Amino acid sequence: MVDVTKANFLDQLGDFLRHLPTASYVALDEEMTGISLLGSRNRRPNKVELPGERYQRELKAPPERYSILQVGVALFHKNPAYKTKGGGGRGRAHGGGSHRGLGAGGNNDPVDEHAYMHREGMLNQDELEDATEREEDDEMSVDGDDDNADAEEPSEYTSRIYNFYLFPNGKDGREVTLNPSTVQFLLDNNMDFNKAFGEGLPFATVEQAEYLKKRHFEKYSEGKAGEKNGEKTKGNGTPRKNRVKLTRVEDIAFVARTMAGLREWIDSSDNAAPNPPAEGAEHEGTSLVLPPCNAFLRRCLYETIEDGYPGLILERADADPNHAGVARNQIRVIRLSPAEKKRRDERKRREAWDRLLLKEIGFTAVFQAISDACSGKAFSAEQTTAFLDGTSPELAAAAPENARRIPLIIHNGLMDLMFLMTHCHGAELPESFEDTKKIVRGYFPMVVDTKVLATEYSDASIRGGNTALGELFGTTCNTGNSDDVLALKVPPIVNQEGSSREQAHEASWDAYMTGCVFHALCDRILEPKNRLSANLTLDELLSDSSDTLLREWMGINKLYVHVSLYTIDLESSSGPAGLHDPLSKGLSVDTTFHVNGITTSVSTRDILQALAAGNEGEDELMQSLKYEIIWVDDESFFVGTRMEDGVGSEDTGLIASHVRNKLHGGLGNVEISSLGEYFKKKHTLRNASDSASIVGSLVSVASKPFQVIGSVIGIGKRAGGGSGKAGANKRRRMG
Repeated sequence: MVDVTKANFLDQLGDFLRHLPTASYVALDEEMTGISLLGSRNRRPNKVELPGERYQRELKAPPERYSILQVGVALFHKNPAYKTKGGGGRGRAHGGGSHRGLGAGGNNDPVDEHAYMHREGMLNQDELEDATEREEDDEMSVDGDDDNADAEEPSEYTSRIYNFYLFPNGKDGREVTLNPSTVQFLLDNNMDFNKAFGEGLPFATVEQAEYLKKRHFEKYSEGKAGEKNGEKTKGNGTPRKNRVKLTRVEDIAFVARTMAGLREWIDSSDNAAPNPPAEGAEHEGTSLVLPPCNAFLRRCLYETIEDGYPGLILERADADPNHAGVARNQIRVIRLSPAEKKRRDERKRREAWDRLLLKEIGFTAVFQAISDACSGKAFSAEQTTAFLDGTSPELAAAAPENARRIPLIIHNGLMDLMFLMTHCHGAELPESFEDTKKIVRGYFPMVVDTKVLATEYSDASIRGGNTALGELFGTTCNTGNSDDVLALKVPPIVNQEGSSREQAHEASWDAYMTGCVFHALCDRILEPKNRLSANLTLDELLSDSSDTLLREWMGINKLYVHVSLYTIDLESSSGPAGLHDPLSKGLSVDTTFHVNGITTSVSTRDILQALAAGNEGEDELMQSLKYEIIWVDDESFFVGTRMEDGVGSEDTGLIASHVRNKLHGGLGNVEISSLGEYFKKKHTLRNASDSASIVGSLVSVASKPFQVIGSVIGIGKRAGGGSGKAGANKRRRMG
């Protein structure tokens, strides 16, 4: 784990770019200066509120107002030692079963396995050699110590973690706004604000970065290399009609003396002292610093020398930090041989590229690289080197057909993605939530949210537990003191600098936990499927170019929404804008109801008891139903009916009738409408254009799981609306 600031960005960027293409997956997390507008936390979320409405009301503004302080990125690579050292096992605490690694058959030769990974594009040549050397070193270590015969099996993956500090460079007019409660929270969790504010990396939009790179390559293209950093060479002179004309005697005398000294320097046998070289560079000709003078006279000297000595290079004397004891009002004249000029031009070009990456583009290079990897673009060692050297503006080539895409893993990361968009795409998000989703998916077409993975696709023990990141990590991962046979052996951090801080709410550690939780949950999901002969490893699943199983088993491109009946679907591409994100898994618009006309004496417990009445005599399907009650006001509420997986459309109709009958039987003559019917009625009161868009969306709503209050007893909730007095009345009816 390494903190990345201006001081080490260029080195760490190279390390990151060389290891990104071979990662199995990438996990990301952020820390920001605020995540909600002041006062918004006092408003209770409305679970029934459509995602597009929630976006307009409270999700869009924070990423536009606040700033990212840290971006944690964790790369997870297949461990070359896993198969051989696993002894044929799965490399997990419970052991057993045959390991289905990347190599075919039962060949345990690490060199053969590495060669297979190399052929499949998972390792470049340098990494192939490094991996083989590490394997040989590890084997020597084990062979040299008989006491290690029963040593711990290696983890299936290794990780590299980067903690990028960000701070705007002030050139795009972006301000940094701090939310007091967020700042206090970060201080309580040891955020280093000095490092963020003093050493944070700049960032630019991708469009700005492309413009800056294009301008750089135009400026340093062949034939223009000398026209930079204040240098003046042949062909870069001022048009004669605009030249300076000296009239004062003292000015004419000064220029004459200076030119005489220049000619004497040129004609001298030793050409004065060698030009001091840049650090680590060879000598670059000889140089002469002219006497100090004002800007008017310096312009005259530039013009005069360019005319008389076009082969000389002129620059501001203090332009090079390697030259001390000179002032900005002096000119340095440099005389170079052709070979020296070529070396100098190359050095200047490289220095300009490094400055561009460090002071202008910054973190956006990392953002673009992750996007390219997620999109399946082709990386190569040669292309990476060319980008780092500044000989190519591109990080990767176009994606080949059926290319391997590296998934981006987040935890409850909708806000993280929108913050990335306001920092690296555009300072303002689109008004339409659908447009924002399209932009996100354009950059990251393969996203997995471990919050959705835990709450919708995992087993009952995970779904019913605490799905906060830290709790999930503690539940599913073995850090050395867990007796859980299903707990994942956490991967080692191979780029650890010093001792691990393991600081929650530090972006890099949260990214690491996110990646570990993803692996652990996927293993739990695959375990029963593999017992039924699915015979898949996580790497094989991630390599499925069709994404079919990832979509079915892992909920790819589904994002969690806090306190909502909906899940964001980045792949939604039809229907009215903003209104076709799916309902919770197990829910349907036909079995989620709005109930109106109840008496003020009815409580949540009364509703749940009405729904549970007579369950003993019902069939198994009806007994398995779960419900959540969402209060609108004292006279109306929503009831969501959660069904088990595999319920067909014919059963949905029976369930809808069952719930209606239970509600009528327990609550009397109340008005009951399905969610679809409710929204149709609601939007007939709006203008015709709004009505036309809303109705169509409800037909296409899919399904997703949500937090269940229970089927027998629960605590009443109200989701917005209603006065304080009404709220007090409702609370008196909770018991």
